[in-house]
This record gives sequence, C-alpha cells and structure tokens, in this order.
Amino acid sequence: MPDHSSSPIPPQAPIPEGLRDQLEQFKKQLWRIKIAEAILAGFFGLLFSFLLVFGLDRFIETPATLRLVILVLGVSLFSLFAPYWIRRWVFGHRKENQLAKLISQRYPKLGDRLLGAVELQDQQEGKDSLSPALRAAAMRTVANDAAGRNLSDALPAARHKKLSLAVIALFIFMVCTLVTVPEAGINSFKRWLMPLSDTKRFTFTQLNLSGIGTPHHVPYGESFTLTIPLASDTSRHPETARARYGTGEWLEAPLVDGAYAFKFPAQRASDEVYIEADDARHSLMIEPVIRPSVENIRATIALPSYLERPPINADLRSGFISALEGSQITIKATTSRTLSSATASFLTLPKEIIPDGSAPSTEEATPAEQPTPSKPESIAVSLNNRQITSAAVKIGSDSLIIPLEWTDIHGLQADKPFKLRVESAQDQAPSTYIQGIERQHIMLAEETVDLEVLAEDDYGLKAAGISWQGEFTKPTGGTPAEGTLTLEQGTPTRTTINHLFSFSPANLSIEPQKLMLRAWTEDYKPGRGRIYSEPIVLYILTKDEHAQVLKNQFDRAIGELEDIARKEQNLNDENQRLERKDANELKTDEGQKKLQAQQDAEAENRERMQELTKKMEQLFKDAVRNGEIDKDVLKKMSKALQSMRELAETDLPKVEKKLQDAQSPRNTKEKSKQDLKKAVEEQKKAIEKMKQALKDANDANQNFEASTFVNRLKRAASEQDGIASSFVNIIDIVIGEDFNMLDPVEQRTIESASEQQRETAADLRWIQEDLFNYYARTQKEKHKELVDEMKQSRIDEAMEILSKHVSSNFSYTSISQSKKWAAQLRKWAKQLEGSKNQGGGGGGGGGQEADKDFEFMLKVMRMIQKEQDIRGRTRALENLRRSLRDTNTTPAS
Repeated sequence: MPDHSSSPIPPQAPIPEGLRDQLEQFKKQLWRIKIAEAILAGFFGLLFSFLLVFGLDRFIETPATLRLVILVLGVSLFSLFAPYWIRRWVFGHRKENQLAKLISQRYPKLGDRLLGAVELQDQQEGKDSLSPALRAAAMRTVANDAAGRNLSDALPAARHKKLSLAVIALFIFMVCTLVTVPEAGINSFKRWLMPLSDTKRFTFTQLNLSGIGTPHHVPYGESFTLTIPLASDTSRHPETARARYGTGEWLEAPLVDGAYAFKFPAQRASDEVYIEADDARHSLMIEPVIRPSVENIRATIALPSYLERPPINADLRSGFISALEGSQITIKATTSRTLSSATASFLTLPKEIIPDGSAPSTEEATPAEQPTPSKPESIAVSLNNRQITSAAVKIGSDSLIIPLEWTDIHGLQADKPFKLRVESAQDQAPSTYIQGIERQHIMLAEETVDLEVLAEDDYGLKAAGISWQGEFTKPTGGTPAEGTLTLEQGTPTRTTINHLFSFSPANLSIEPQKLMLRAWTEDYKPGRGRIYSEPIVLYILTKDEHAQVLKNQFDRAIGELEDIARKEQNLNDENQRLERKDANELKTDEGQKKLQAQQDAEAENRERMQELTKKMEQLFKDAVRNGEIDKDVLKKMSKALQSMRELAETDLPKVEKKLQDAQSPRNTKEKSKQDLKKAVEEQKKAIEKMKQALKDANDANQNFEASTFVNRLKRAASEQDGIASSFVNIIDIVIGEDFNMLDPVEQRTIESASEQQRETAADLRWIQEDLFNYYARTQKEKHKELVDEMKQSRIDEAMEILSKHVSSNFSYTSISQSKKWAAQLRKWAKQLEGSKNQGGGGGGGGGQEADKDFEFMLKVMRMIQKEQDIRGRTRALENLRRSLRDTNTTPAS
C-alpha cells in the first residue's frame, strides 16, 4: 500500500466569495436577531416580574415566598434563558454547515446543496477523488442558485420586534406607575427586589391597626364591635369595607367618622378576622376572654374622731352600705385579672325636701321625685396588680353613689360599672326606757320598787342613769323632790346598758308626793346632752291616802266577786235544768253540746276567780303593810280571801271536773246523770261559800269605810295646814299687795292654794254626805253625832268664805282660818277614831282566842313585810353607793 503520510495535502477548493458573503450576512442577521431576543427576553422577565408583584400587591398581601419565586423567574430570563439562547443561536451557528442546516429548514433543496458545497470545500483530493475543477464548478452552481434567493427568508421566526414592543410597553407602564403612584411603585420595587425583607405592602387605602393588639381580646360569649380606623395618611377613603370572622359570612360596614365599625355576633372560639377595604387586606387574631370581674370588694370606714372607735371593715358585695356622717370611706377591690387602669368618682344625692320637711326615700319615690345626682367628682385610685384602692372619701349629710370602673391588660372593661350606694346616716340620739314597773304606780314612802333601766345607742353609750322630779298635789310648805343619779358608765363600743335598780323614796328622803321618774342616757356626740325616757309616775302616798286607794280597790274587787257569784248562780240554774232532763237526752249531741258549753263557762268563771284571788292577795298584803287599817277589817278580808282561795283551787275545779265526767263517752246514761247531779251539788256548796265570802268582804268593806272617815278627815286637815304653810312662805312678799300686782310665781302659788281650798271644801261636803249614808246603814250613834256637829259648825259656809279669802290674797286671814279648821278636823278625826277603838272586844273566850291568833298572825306578817322593806332599802342603798362611787353626782331631795 502506498504511504500516504508522506504525500502532500492537496489544496481545498474555497466556497465562492459571493456565497460566502451571502452566508456571512445570514449569520450576522441571525446573531443580531437572537441576541436581541435574549436581551429583550431578560428585560421582559425583569419588567414583567416587577409589574406582577405590583399588580398582586394591589389586591393581596403577596407572600414573601411568592415574591421570591417571581423574582427568581424574572431574573432567570437574564441569567438562564439569555445565555442558553445565545449559545444556541450564536455559538451554535458559527460554521457554514450549521448555517446550511438552518437554511435547509426553510429551503430543503437549497440547504442540501449548500451543505454539499460546504462538504466539498472540506474534501481532500486524491487519485480516486474528483478533480478540483469539477468541485469548483459544483460550488459555483450552488452559489449561483443561492444568489437568486433571499436567505433572510430562511431565518427562524423572529420575536425581537414583538419582544421589544412588549418591553417598551412594560417599561412605559412601569414608568407611568412610578410617576403616577410613586409610593406604590417604589414600595413594590423594594418588595420585588428584596422579597424576603419586612417591607410592608403599600395600599392606597391604609388602615390604622396600631392600636389593636394581637391577639385582640373580645368579651367571651358576647357580641362585639371591632372598629377599624383609616390611617391619617391614607390615599383613598372607601365608602364601605367588609370583614368576616373565620369562615363566617362577610359583614359590611360604612365609613363613619373615618372608621369602620363591624358588629360581630357572640364568639367563644379564637379565630382570625379578615378585613378588606379597597386594596387593603388585613387579618387579625381574635381571642374571646371572660370580662374582668370583682372577686372581693370591701370598705374601710374611719368613724368620726369623737366616737373614739376603731375603723370598721365592711363587705360591699351587696352594693350598699350605710356610713355615719363625718366618716371617711376607703374602697379596696380585687378583680379576676391584672388591671391596666381604673377610675372612680362620686355623685352626691341631695335630699329632696317635701312639704312636711322630710326627705322621701329613694325606694318609694316616683321617677319624677328621685333626687338628681350632682356632677361626678373624680376619686384618686391606685393599682397594684389586681387590686384597686381608692382615696378616702368623706361622707357628708347627703348620700353618695360611687361608680367604680376598671380595664384589664387586654383592654376589656367590666360588664357594667360597680356602683356603690353610700347612704349617709345620722348619729341617732340614744334611747332609754324603764321596764319592770307599770307606767303609774302607787306606793308608800318606805316601800322599794325594783325596776330595770335599759339604754341603747347606735354607736356608743357614755352613761345611763335616772332622774326624778317631784310635785305636790296640794299646797304645802315643803320643797318637791328633785335629783339625778348615774347608774352606769358606758364605753365607746358599748351600745346597750341594762341595769337593775331598786328605788326607795325613804332612802332619798322623799316625802309623799307625785314623783316623775325618768331614765336618762347620753352618747358621745358633742353638744347633744342627755336623752330622757317616758316618765314613770310614782304616787308616793301617806298611809291615810294609801288606805283610801286600797278602799277603792277593795270596792272594785267586791263588785267583781259579786259578778262571779251571779254567773255561778246562773250556771247552777242551767245545770239544774239539764239534771231534770231524761238520761237519754244527756247522751244526745245537743245534750253533749250543752254540757260542753257549761263546762267551758265554768272554766272561764274559775279563771276569773283565780285572777281575782291574786288581786285580793296583793290587796291584803298592801292593807297589812299600811299599818293603820283596823284589824277587824283585815280579819274579815282574810276570811273572805281564804274562801276565795278555796273556791279557785278546789271547789270550782271540782264542779268543772264533774261536768267533764258527765260528757265521757265511756259513761252509761245513769253514770252521766249521776256525775251531773254531783256537779250541781258541788256547785251549790261553792255558791254558798261565795255568798259567805261576799258577806265577809262586805263586812270588811263596811269597817274599812268607817276607818276611812278618820283618814279623810286627817287628810283634809293636812290640806288646810298646807294652804296655811304656802301663805306663810310668801307672806312677807304678798301681804297687803293687790293680786294683779304680784309676781307670776306668787300668783301661781295663791292660785294653787285657792284651787286646793275649793277641792277641800268639796271633799268635806262629800265626807258629811258619806257619814250620813253610813249612819243610815249602820245606825251607829257616833257617826250621827259627828254629822250633827259638822252641820252645827257650818263648816260648808266657812269653807266657801275661806276660798274667797285665799283667792283674794287675804293672807293673814287665810293662815289663821286654815289653821283653825285644820285643828277642828283633827279633833273630829280623833273623836271618831276613839269610838272605833272602844267599839272592839266582846264575844266569848273562843272569839278572844281567835282574835289573839289573828293579831299574832298580823304581827308576824308585818314583821316579814318590814324585814322585806328593810332588805329592799338596803339593796337600794347598795345600788346608790355603787353609783355614787363611780360618779360625783349627789342626788338632790
């Protein structure tokens, strides 16, 4: 084989110059178009991605990741597509064969021939190869064929014009955007260029959400209003906006005062609220929470200093408290959540004056009558986590309303303000009264009465005691008793005093008179002074006055005994009528009803007898105590009392028991009739005993009446002495003076003496008439002699004349005449008393023995009573000593 390696390389046949120029022009034109397309595509990507972000930002909050993707895609046309495009069309179409292949896509035959020509250019000649001339001829043929064609038509589809138009359009749009809405454009450019930055999206409508926290807390289970204001620098002001809670329905709200108020229904679960206003898009996390409430609220009340009492700690959960005027109240409240702010104020409620001068209560007043609160005045408050403490508020004479409001750290307020009503209270006057004794009480000077003094106050008692003021019921030369005594000292915290006290007139040297006894107390309020109770009227009597009172009570007791006896007789008559009925009739319903009615009436009469017996026992004790009542009166009274006691305890209960037995359903007809018969028999015995008791009582009363004449004469004598004494005390002032020219004090003394003189004259007329009637019943000569003597003395006329002298201020005559008739009245009393003493005795030895026994019993009873009086007076003295030991008050008598 020949060695070709050493053979020379034959020269190549070049492409004809015309064809080469034509291919070179085709290549340049291809490169120019494709490079332009690559560059324009890159700019298109950048502009389009920016404008895409700008457009999306107008409608949504474009996420950072989406903006990053858009930026990467937009830049990728420059960084990826342009290099790829240039490599493909520029670096991939540098050679003639590459261009021929491209031309063949448009002109297949021409392209194939061009490709053949290019291959001939590169073919090496040999002895077996074509001749150069033949190759050159073939290439010229291809060049001539290509010269008659426009190779530009073989270029691939050119997009550079469209791309340039698109880029120009995008550029113009971008420029317009930056010119017309530079804020939005610049904002979008920043967000496009730096997608991961925190650049906030620009919107033409800007909402001010700076004051709304996230999450935003709303009341749990309550409808709420979410107010979204427009920002002050917003470009647009849409008429409406819309929002929705989670996946709920959209709610629309109009623009009012630069804000949108969305009213959402009650919510219990946390979710997001989506808000749309024009191009503004926001979401807000909402968390429903329970409103802050008061867990504990108390008040510290500092009372006025004069009370000397420690502050009061009170619970205020009721919303009402009463506080003393002059106090200072401090409120302390603990809420369920930490607070951010709290406010307090007070409103004064003035008392509305109504015609009678009082203030209507707010509970009873109609709306038109309700007092109008004053303007609120703020109260300083301090916060400590969950606790609110107010400054001290002074309580005046008007009531207050104190509204307390608070806001927690979530901006939630209480459902409604806590309103505390502070009712202004006055320091009420203390009260005191006496119990354990009747309003009017009759007693002797040596007796002792036990009473109980009670005092009460709302804030504290300083002291309690008693005072007395006497008043003579007839003219006398003495001075009425007057005094006061502190029984017990109080303390600032003591609101009640209960003091047992024994009052003895004899211990206080109080003579017989009318005595007004009052309890008194005082509290700590300055300037108030003592407060007095309703008076107890003590009639301290002389023994003769006491005897007259007992006589009147004895008269009433006898009248009541007669009434009981009459009723018992009527009951006996009815029982006898029932006894006459057939035994069968007693067992009928009607018969049983009558028996029951009789038993009930008998029980009522028995109770009356028991009550009367108690009264008679007390009357007998008082009569024994008197000491000046005749023993025969007491003996008869004792006998009547004994019969009454037996009737109340034994006889009448027997009758009632038999009537009850007659109604027993276990009884036979005969047994019922027998029981009724026994009831009638027992009742007859009881009636006889009542009659005997009445006889004894009437005998005692007759003797009592006789003994009272002595007392009545003595009392009349005392009254005449009192008239004389009243003139003796003032004779130096009134003698010889005209009544109209006298001082009112002396005038009143003379008027009192004149009135007493007229009463004494009337009493003496009644004494004469009673003496005459008594003589008519008893035919006792001593009483007739006294009546005759009084008539012969013409005392009636003398009393009338003396009355005129007294009223005319004939002082000397009044003194002498009063003393004269006082001596005469005592003489008549002694005369009658002597005859009474001489009238006793008589009877057999048995009667004398009974009198001795009864007299001994009287002595024993009087000794016991005297011992009781001494004990009572000793107890009263001990009370007096204890009271005087604690105070310097000395009672005046």
